[in-house]
Amino acid sequence: MFGGIFGRQKPSPAPEVTPEVAEALVRADETVRRGTDELGYATAEFGEVDTREFATALTQARTQLREAFRLNGLLLDDEPETPQQRQQLEAGVLATTAEVDRLVRAPASAFATRRAALRDAPTAIARLRAESVDVASRVAEARGALATLSTRYSEEAIVAVANNPDQAEALLQFTERSLGLAERRHTAGRGEEATKAIRVASDSVRRADELLDAVTDYEVEAVHAESILTAVLADSRSDIAEARQLLAASPDPEVDTAAAALDAAVTAAATGEASRDPFTTLSRLRASNESLDRLVQERRNRPERERRRAHLEAAHADADRQVALARTLIADYPGFIGPDSRTRLAQAERLLGGLSLVEDPQAAVAQARQAADLAADAAALARRDLEAARMREHEQRTGWGEDQGYGWGEDRGRRRGGRGGGAEGLLGGVIGGMVLGGLLDGLDDFDFDFD
Repeated sequence: MFGGIFGRQKPSPAPEVTPEVAEALVRADETVRRGTDELGYATAEFGEVDTREFATALTQARTQLREAFRLNGLLLDDEPETPQQRQQLEAGVLATTAEVDRLVRAPASAFATRRAALRDAPTAIARLRAESVDVASRVAEARGALATLSTRYSEEAIVAVANNPDQAEALLQFTERSLGLAERRHTAGRGEEATKAIRVASDSVRRADELLDAVTDYEVEAVHAESILTAVLADSRSDIAEARQLLAASPDPEVDTAAAALDAAVTAAATGEASRDPFTTLSRLRASNESLDRLVQERRNRPERERRRAHLEAAHADADRQVALARTLIADYPGFIGPDSRTRLAQAERLLGGLSLVEDPQAAVAQARQAADLAADAAALARRDLEAARMREHEQRTGWGEDQGYGWGEDRGRRRGGRGGGAEGLLGGVIGGMVLGGLLDGLDDFDFDFD
């Protein structure tokens, strides 16, 4: 391209990709290369059937990698891009390279782990045999611990661990059979089957070890339960005494029943037979204790709940009354009440209608009071509108505000004769409405004559 008298323009510098994009491309290319190598090793050891999904994922990764390089080529060509276009292209490169990593990394790592386990099979078998021997040496110790426990605790108390030594021995025998199978499969070149047998043997040794640990740990846990039982007994006696004081002031059948049940549980727990099964005794005692605590707490909170309920009922009743009065007033004189009064009444009705949805008693009281205030405002505004209408009627009847004189004579007589409509009808309703609890106080300040 020529630039007029200045000759050929100097070419623009070649665009460059950001370091982040360049690093992502290199990393994705290396991931595909290593994945290809790992697929080859895995196929040789585990066969094409086992590695079929890995091969499919690698094919998809190569497609993504080609797409990433295509987008990068657009960044490097001579065609200029706007900053927004470059940003979109760079984001596309980063997204496709991330997909390459996702497709390859997981299966490659899984097969690498399997191959490592296969290589280490002889070492793993020897290690598990040593662990099995160590666990087997503890079986006799566990049987001795069970014999000691049976002299202190009841048969029901130790039933959870009574068969643990026998179960551990059975698991150790199964471990030895699994390890023998693993050795034979490994020698025959069936590495995957050998690896599975090793995993089964490892799980068996671990479970046998846990069963024997449970026997030795039981006595420690039982002694701990006995110490807790002593503290719960003392706390329960205190709770019973407190409940009796509460009942003396005000009887309560539920509290009385719960106190009696806890008293019986305390009496039973204090016997020597109960100590032979500390876990069951402690569980029963705690259940009775918690039941009494809950009922006593409810009894203590009852006055406060009743006080809050009374406040809410009073606030609700007041709001109901205020809304009903405002609604009646507005309904009786629909043609003379302005929008302000109606708006406040609608707000009050909405708050009152949603009162049942408010869970917090304090918030419910506040909402009821707000509804009552809005309804009172609506009634006050309605009275103001009616007063304004009354004043307009008075001016029309007396002639105040007329351009000619005071309106006496023929013009006044004509206005007095129009009883069938206008504000005359309003005044009749107003006079009749004075029986509504004094809502329209002040509207009878003038002497109206409708003769």
